[in-house]
Amino acid sequence: MSDIWQLCEGQVIDNRFRLRQYLGGSDDSAVFLTQLAGPQTQKAAIKFIPAGPTSDLQLSLWRRATELAHPNLMRILDIGRCRLENRDRLYIVLEYAEENLSQILPLRPLTASEGRETLEPLLDVLVYLHSKGLVHSRIKPSNILATADQLKLSSDTLFPIGESRKSSGKFDAHDAPESAASPLSAAADVWSLGITLVETLTQRVPVLQPGNQADPIVPDTLPQPFLDIARHALRRDPRRRWSIAEIAARLNPVAVGAAAGQSVSPLPVPLASVPALPTAKPQIPKSGPPPPRAQAQAQAQLPRRQAASVPRQTLVLPNYVVPLMAAVLVIVAVLALPRILGHRPDSSSSAATTPAQPAEPSKPVEQPVRRESPSELKPSAPSTTRNSPMAAAEKKPRAQPARSPVVAPSPASVRVDTFPSANSPSTSASSLTRGDVLDEVLPDAPAKARATIRGVVRVSVRVQVDPTGNVAEAALDSAGPSKYFAGLALKAARNWQFASPEIGGHSAPSEWLIRFQFSPSGSKAFPKQTAP
Repeated sequence: MSDIWQLCEGQVIDNRFRLRQYLGGSDDSAVFLTQLAGPQTQKAAIKFIPAGPTSDLQLSLWRRATELAHPNLMRILDIGRCRLENRDRLYIVLEYAEENLSQILPLRPLTASEGRETLEPLLDVLVYLHSKGLVHSRIKPSNILATADQLKLSSDTLFPIGESRKSSGKFDAHDAPESAASPLSAAADVWSLGITLVETLTQRVPVLQPGNQADPIVPDTLPQPFLDIARHALRRDPRRRWSIAEIAARLNPVAVGAAAGQSVSPLPVPLASVPALPTAKPQIPKSGPPPPRAQAQAQAQLPRRQAASVPRQTLVLPNYVVPLMAAVLVIVAVLALPRILGHRPDSSSSAATTPAQPAEPSKPVEQPVRRESPSELKPSAPSTTRNSPMAAAEKKPRAQPARSPVVAPSPASVRVDTFPSANSPSTSASSLTRGDVLDEVLPDAPAKARATIRGVVRVSVRVQVDPTGNVAEAALDSAGPSKYFAGLALKAARNWQFASPEIGGHSAPSEWLIRFQFSPSGSKAFPKQTAP
């Protein structure tokens, strides 16, 4: 039959869609490569199925599916009827996918990390479909596709929950046992997901004996948590199967357990194992008061101690103590008064000599103002130095006359300008030393994965670095178009090593933004310190 379908190459459907290349199909259906009309030509896939008594229902379902929008669901671009090879057919135009999972499994099974990266978006899109009252009804490796470095689920087999599907197709292991005679439910998708999960990790479909009511045997070699998920998804009784939310909870138990005592809806369950970006950088105190608990205990004990001590003092305190203390204070004041009065002439003399210096008429002219370096004459220098605590301390003992009335109109500002030299850094710059990268770890992207890239995939990771130079936290700042490459970048960023910046001679925590670039030729990284 494939030869007959190949003869259709070159035909134009509805004067819009030229059949460029036959991509595959069966006796009744076929998929061709086509292009969308527009200023920029875009590849698309057009699929044909026979038109029958349920054609109106099928077109209605496809029309309903065009209103859906999810990043992991294939977009439907157009639908219609046509006549091809002397038969009436329905067609649906979809996004073009470079490959599907059934093309990879004959070569090798998926690894545990790849299985997680495949399962997470599938759970996400199934939660979305079930919330819209739809089931996928055909979850299998051939319907799990990759387009633009993103995994997507096909959208041409959606069906309403609670309705029975009259299908002439052959029943296979991916179909739930009850789907042949009962209305479709979300549990049917769970069965198909369990079969597909085992198939992707072992390259084999679990054996299901006809007429045998026992649950299919799941290999014990499956790693956790996939073993638990597969066993609970492949229950013959749909009421005993896990829901999508329960599968998500087993896949990421920490994310679901975060809301203790509250009912967690499947939709907000974070399926990705990416830590959230902290809202504030971690503060590491060098020294300070005792812990809040100890401080609270000390404060709680303080009133009791005072209340206990005051009555005892009032009982034994003689009546002459207060007059005696007043006499002592008078004697101390008499002895200290000469020193205080003797110190005033020094301060007044220094105050008198300080303003006398600017009275010399020749000093401002004789100063070599034009020999100053450009850094001393920048307009921003006076404000920076004037606000510095060290400059404020130096201003009083080293006060000098204004060097040039041209630099700034305020004598105080000009006087501050004379302190820093051209080669000495400012106080804030001298106390801060920038960090550096000690060990740069590039993502380990397989050549086969990089071969799927068209152009460049960019991923940004923001890392929080502790004072020892180790990465304390890492989170995606920009995930890019591919969850797979985003995970590789996040994993690599956690293994970086840094030389911590120094503030006042002490190592300090820092924040870095690492921009990773993936291309067919390899991976690159561009780090940038963002704090302090």
